[in-house]
Amino acid sequence: MSDVSHPAPWYERALLWLTVSIAAVTTISRLSGGVQWRSDLPAVRDQGLVAVEAGGSASTMLSQALGLLPLGSMAFRQALGSALAVAVAAYLTFRIAQRLLRQRRALQPWIASLLAAIAAVMAALSPAWQREGTVGGGASVALALGLGALHLALDLGARPRLAPGFARTWLILAGLLGLTFAENVPAGLAASIAVAAVVLTAGRAPTASLVLRIAPVAVLVTAIASAGLLLRPLSPGSWGDIGRALSAASLDALDSHVGRKATLLSWLDEVGVMVLVLAAIGIGRSLFAGVASVLRRSAVKEALRDPSRAAGADALRAAAGGLIALLVVDLVYPSVAVSGLLPEPLAALRCLAWASFSIAAAVGVAELLLFLRGLRIPMARTAAVLTVAFHVTLVAVTSEDAAFAADRTDHVAAEEWTDEALARLPAHAAILVHSPELAWRLWAAQMLQGQRPDVLVVPVPMLRHGHVTNHLLPSEPAVAQLLRDLALTGEASEYGLSLLADARPLMVELDPRWDERIVSHVTVEGAWLRYAPQVLGRSDRKLAGHLLVGEGRIPSTIETAVAADTSSALVVAKTLKEHVATLSLLGMNETSRPWIDGVERMSPEDPFVVGARLRLAHAERRRRMGRRVELRDLLAF
Repeated sequence: MSDVSHPAPWYERALLWLTVSIAAVTTISRLSGGVQWRSDLPAVRDQGLVAVEAGGSASTMLSQALGLLPLGSMAFRQALGSALAVAVAAYLTFRIAQRLLRQRRALQPWIASLLAAIAAVMAALSPAWQREGTVGGGASVALALGLGALHLALDLGARPRLAPGFARTWLILAGLLGLTFAENVPAGLAASIAVAAVVLTAGRAPTASLVLRIAPVAVLVTAIASAGLLLRPLSPGSWGDIGRALSAASLDALDSHVGRKATLLSWLDEVGVMVLVLAAIGIGRSLFAGVASVLRRSAVKEALRDPSRAAGADALRAAAGGLIALLVVDLVYPSVAVSGLLPEPLAALRCLAWASFSIAAAVGVAELLLFLRGLRIPMARTAAVLTVAFHVTLVAVTSEDAAFAADRTDHVAAEEWTDEALARLPAHAAILVHSPELAWRLWAAQMLQGQRPDVLVVPVPMLRHGHVTNHLLPSEPAVAQLLRDLALTGEASEYGLSLLADARPLMVELDPRWDERIVSHVTVEGAWLRYAPQVLGRSDRKLAGHLLVGEGRIPSTIETAVAADTSSALVVAKTLKEHVATLSLLGMNETSRPWIDGVERMSPEDPFVVGARLRLAHAERRRRMGRRVELRDLLAF
């Protein structure tokens, strides 16, 4: 049976459409028409159809479908899919919260619908959901699939186990879980555990014969949805080899600008203390009501006398079990390295946990309303109204935090960096890249935007995975010695770099392990260090105005953005620090000061700035400004 056998009241329909509209319009209004650092890897996977990593099957289908729209850039269309998934997730959050709130019969239906709408808006406008909904290939698709599976499980948990036609619903649920696994493995695992908690807690587990049909359906859907990832490396063309290589790569461990954060600390930062308290009240009360109905001695008689009331207690217990399961999976799942430049592996789990908190907080507010109404004291009704108003203010605060964390309408620094980093390169140049995020940006620009297909990208962190060398060697035979050196020692040699620089103009990122002899070949040129085949003298390094310092386009774009573009600022600061270290090794200490100022401008709290200035000041006092100053060890900070 559904929640109601008659059409939904007008206020419920109005609140539902208002909730979905707020989620969709707000998220779409924060999209950018330009590329973003975090969307490069999903763009290569979803739009370039390259086998990059496990998952992303549903996102790929959605991106390909939206790519047919004559609307905006490809980057905008890919991000549009994530925004629409946020709206679907908000709809499912409303339905789940409403189902849970309606089990409290003492609560008026319109109040239940209002609190459900507040819960859905709170989740949709949260920083976690908005960060994923405003970039292409974010975790919002996996979030919508996981919430859809939970909603269907709650619907099954409220029905009789052997009702006719429910076998088809179980099979649909199995297929939905399979698609969730194909999109995001952690989200699929969390959704499966939450579904199992719901059906087992409600006592609505499927029969053994039905289980034998459910499991193959889930496996089959996962296999069909993931078939594209297995077939993409077999496609003809050079990107087939890259795809096979990246499929074997451990992408989460490649990012050099990462940090780990405990789940509890993430909850406190994202959710806040007040929402945690309200959620604890809501989950605790739901569990108490469900367990009390089981432990009560007259539970059997009560079920016979009032079956709907017993079913309501079962539904409360099942819903609380599902929400707790999502939180437990997020809590016990091993924390991974998190970066603002590559997709966060566990973002879908964080978003599912935030949905659980918002729903449970709405239930907690409902319990406070019922408690205040039962006090029968003066101003009780006023206190109840103020409680709801306070709940709305929590939504407003959450939305304001998300505006500063996820608004990307004027984030165009990534495109500015791409234009400057590629447009200034000589014809048929080669780039030795040590940072995975820069490799993904260059590949995405070449594949999806057609920029500088003549440039050869040599991604050092990925050379040992798969058959990347099979793509590089036919493109440029002169890279063979460099690849041999990297395979044997893990470090480029002067001979290998010089051979490649003789064949192509060579741009590099600084490797902190390079000795003075290799560094003596380089000079700063734009966003890169140019490696010359011969050793350069001081007169060969005439540095003009740098595009990353002073009044250049990129730092000006980063500073004028309304919401902080931390990813672009991180890339610019990292590049400037490498250039400062290079100039100091070359004895050009005075020249490096504007670069240090540029680092401070992009990252005021960076410890590199203080350390570099202290060492340069010490060298100046000892009249050593013409000699090298060692700053490479500061690059680790």
